[in-house]
Amino acid sequence: MKATFPIRLTTRIAGGAAVLGLAATIPTLGSAQDLTGPIGPWACEQEPFASEPGPAFDPTAVRLIAGLLLSAQETALGIRTDQMDAWRGYTTALIALLPSGERLGRWTDEEKRAEAQAFDLAQDIANAAIERAEKARALQDAVSTLKAALTPEQMSMAKQMQERLVERIAHFLEWRRSEGPGMPL
Repeated sequence: MKATFPIRLTTRIAGGAAVLGLAATIPTLGSAQDLTGPIGPWACEQEPFASEPGPAFDPTAVRLIAGLLLSAQETALGIRTDQMDAWRGYTTALIALLPSGERLGRWTDEEKRAEAQAFDLAQDIANAAIERAEKARALQDAVSTLKAALTPEQMSMAKQMQERLVERIAHFLEWRRSEGPGMPL
């Protein structure tokens, strides 16, 4: 039982983490609330262009999924109380790096958009890139701190989880390119 439990748990965590990774990188067409009735020939078909502006993904849902998966990974790795500060630093930095959709507000609100000056969009893009780079640096530092705090056994388990995650993401991307039937995860 001891040998199969971590592998099964690792597989499930890796699968969930794949969903997290894909949710952050592959935009969806809207929320489930938009699927209350048939819109086109199929019940799940979305309108070609959404009538309301906003992000193509739900940033709150992405962050909640990330928190759920990181909590499961914490349990699977057996993070101890003396490792908790390093773990919390890592999870905080990772979640902070996920897109929040806040920067879109200025460009989706007609009034704010009308007040924009020349080259404001370019400035906002540059500011977003700088902010993201700072968050990425914080994540790098947090990962280094976490690696120093984990035991060799925990590092091995984390490596196995990462391998399964990468496998699932690669499989999903292959399936997505081929548009084959069925869900790969």
